[in-house]
Amino acid sequence: MLIILILATAFLLPSIAQAIQGPVQVRYTIDASQPAKRPLQIQARIEGLPEGRTTILFPESKSSNTAGLERISHAGRLAEDGEVVALLLEGGRAIIESSGVEPVNLVYQLRSESFAHLDQATYLDETRCLFHPQDVLLQIESQGPKAAVSFLLPSHWQVVSAASSAPDGLFSIETKRPAPFYLGRAESAQDNGSAGPLRLAIERGWPPAQELLESLRRQIKYRQKFARNQRPKALLGVFLGPGQPVQSKEPLAFGTPQVVAFATMTGLAESPSARSKIQRVVARSLVRAYLPALGTFSAALSPDLLTEYLTLKACLKTGVMGRAEFLDAMAVELWNSYGQSDERAVKPRTMTKPARTVLVSQPRSRCSGLLLDLALSFYGNSVRSLDAFLAIGFPDPAPEPIAEADLRKRLRQEEQAASALAAVWQDGDLQKIGELLRPFGLLFDRRELPSFDFQLNETFQVAQMNESSQRGSLAVETGDRIVAINNHRLLLPDDLLKCRSRLAPGQEVQLDLERRNLPLRVTQRVAREVVLKLEINRLADFDKQEKLAQFLSAEVEQN
Repeated sequence: MLIILILATAFLLPSIAQAIQGPVQVRYTIDASQPAKRPLQIQARIEGLPEGRTTILFPESKSSNTAGLERISHAGRLAEDGEVVALLLEGGRAIIESSGVEPVNLVYQLRSESFAHLDQATYLDETRCLFHPQDVLLQIESQGPKAAVSFLLPSHWQVVSAASSAPDGLFSIETKRPAPFYLGRAESAQDNGSAGPLRLAIERGWPPAQELLESLRRQIKYRQKFARNQRPKALLGVFLGPGQPVQSKEPLAFGTPQVVAFATMTGLAESPSARSKIQRVVARSLVRAYLPALGTFSAALSPDLLTEYLTLKACLKTGVMGRAEFLDAMAVELWNSYGQSDERAVKPRTMTKPARTVLVSQPRSRCSGLLLDLALSFYGNSVRSLDAFLAIGFPDPAPEPIAEADLRKRLRQEEQAASALAAVWQDGDLQKIGELLRPFGLLFDRRELPSFDFQLNETFQVAQMNESSQRGSLAVETGDRIVAINNHRLLLPDDLLKCRSRLAPGQEVQLDLERRNLPLRVTQRVAREVVLKLEINRLADFDKQEKLAQFLSAEVEQN
């Protein structure tokens, strides 16, 4: 009997051991020690695989940026003697033999993605790496492995991430929602607030870390109050310096629920106006991060315009933008969305120069963030703002594009708001902007003023030429000093205003100039400047005045 029991135990022990076997664990070692070569070298040490064959699924190998480019390559199995045996990948899958006892070591390469996809794909150049773990995580048949990652870096690089790390530099990562990593040389800052851990990696060329941290903290607080029933989440902010060329005069922003990345050019962070631009870029990126469903809105709903409106409103509420500047920007948005189809669109005015007419660059839309927000704030039954309406009604990206019908269906739950917006989606001609705004106690004004296609300084010298300026041998040039307009001399600042008041758009005028101390007379046609204004109707009902005051109030929190 004893012999039978011993034999049974010998046969059953392996199966029992396999049944109580612990979870599969994968430790990834990311070798970025030679960034000039661009591909990352990955080693995956898999422990706890069952005995026999297991299917390993590698990440999507095709590049989202360049057709046919293999992002995952040189996959192999590392033997004990250091030899690498190539793996045959079919559809990104490979069959692995395991003894059930010894760990399985795999090696492969990850080619870095385009600079334009910083928020969703790993990027590597000579000076930094923005690493997304989902680009290297392996899927294992019938297993939900625990994962950890460590890095091999150049001596002067550091790791910045919202992921938790052990003393030995090993970072635990979630396989379903892995936190991104910044690898490089940057100033770091952190804040462990109630909204979740916030980590910053700031390269040279940006404002001080504390200033950027405070700006992000205010914006996150503003966004968080609309995200109902949402757990605190980690966020990584990466501010990239000008090491990588950026083909733009504006800051570039990329946002997802876990990382917001920014890229700038040399000198952009040196002036107050440039810092205001940076704060607006921060707000825009956080809109994309906290409202990912906007990325799946159909073109008819103009998701870019909705994003821009929510960005401007966040800047208003957090003190980055004043009420007058916000209303000017909203006047431009309304005209571009609801103005006459044969007119030209305009850009917002700034403190230094008025808006100039520019060609419409995108099709008209009937969907205005300002009108949606006003209707919800004035008449909404529950959410009271467009931010909360989108966060609650569309919390996650949809598999199919979100169409106008989807938005209207959600609006029906806000009955009075839907009624107030009925004119926006009417089947006939678009209503005038003034009629759309009247229920909310706002007045819209549009004026055409004569304008020159150059900017003058206080001594009437041409400081800047507009993009639409006239060209020719006798055209005005930068550096010219305007002496007289139609024989009316310019001596005092008011003289220019008086001359403009006598002109009409399209009229030809004679300009007397001084160019390199030589007199010159040129003839130029007066351009047209469209000035848009959005103001509070002082005669509106008291309840509308009160609601507008609340709508336009800032909500800056100092602590």
